[in-house]
Amino acid sequence: MRSTRTIAISAPTWSTGEGGQRVTAIVDGAAVWFESPDLALTPSAESFASLFLIPAMAQRATLVSQAPLDAAWLEHSRELMAVFHEWWGYPIHAPQAPVETLRPVTVHPESRARALFFSGGVDSFHGLLCCSENIDLLVFLHGFDIPIHDQARADAALSSLRSIALELGIRSGFVRTNLREHPLLKSSPWERTNGGALAAVGHVLASVAHELLISSSIATSTHEPWGSHWRTDKLFSSSQLQLRQVGETYRRMHKIQALAHEPLARRHLRVCWTNATSTGNCSRCAKCAITRLVLAEAGVLEEFTVFDGSATLARDLDGIKSDKRFQTLQELSRSVRLEPTIRAATLALYERSVRTHSFPVRVRRAVVRKWLEWTRGPGR
Repeated sequence: MRSTRTIAISAPTWSTGEGGQRVTAIVDGAAVWFESPDLALTPSAESFASLFLIPAMAQRATLVSQAPLDAAWLEHSRELMAVFHEWWGYPIHAPQAPVETLRPVTVHPESRARALFFSGGVDSFHGLLCCSENIDLLVFLHGFDIPIHDQARADAALSSLRSIALELGIRSGFVRTNLREHPLLKSSPWERTNGGALAAVGHVLASVAHELLISSSIATSTHEPWGSHWRTDKLFSSSQLQLRQVGETYRRMHKIQALAHEPLARRHLRVCWTNATSTGNCSRCAKCAITRLVLAEAGVLEEFTVFDGSATLARDLDGIKSDKRFQTLQELSRSVRLEPTIRAATLALYERSVRTHSFPVRVRRAVVRKWLEWTRGPGR
């Protein structure tokens, strides 16, 4: 099917201001920017092409970049689009742009680093402490999990980042971006676009890092489609920048177990996705509670000062309607290392999760949802 729509990306511009260096492009009429007070940024066309590749495919549109795109990036994009077509049925429309082979970035070699995106969560802590990589730079992103206008949580996360980097004797820096405010990103599921978003930040950091490591969120034992994925992240690389996943052979439960005795993780681990508190973990959402459950089974929950202890864990598990981590819940429900009340709450959560996500229940919910949409009528 031929594309009937184009999404234009202007040539990126570089500027300085109160927030430090800033790289901006106009995409489909709206500005997208990245800024940093402590890291040098490069006006990379590959950054914006990476960010909007999936939104363009979802719109059945063709990306048109005014600035040249790297030949290696364009070659990889063909493989990326084939995977996204396989996963989500998106039509393939190759990006259009002048083509060039990028020359090496003209900076002192010692100033370019192996960098790791670091949120302070399980995946990034595992990538930092357990994957035997020589990390030179930790990069925190504000505007991803923490909304761009949530300064309190960003400041708390940045404070942890700097403490961790200082203790390990490595550099740290952060990048702010408004990318999730762009209409095309808002209209596309973040679960599908987050990999391209990470790659976008990587490319604007090409003068700082020769290699950017992304902590895996999907293990190689599963082929579940996801935005940041072991099949696709590396394919966002260019002639100037290599993107690579770390920790992709580990399930999340095993990562938490590997971090159980790490002092830095005990003081700084941040997994909460509800933003219910101004600075840290709520301890009650599914992500927090199941992390606590794994730590309790390892016998170290009380050592993690960033979470509530085991006294309220059974109650908090009972408060979760369902969760898709069936294998983890099933395994932990059998562990004799857990207190009986916690083990019973884990088994109950597993059973209602399986029931909630069973095929008949999902079909019934879909039918009810469609019926309600029909009976309410348009605009109600």
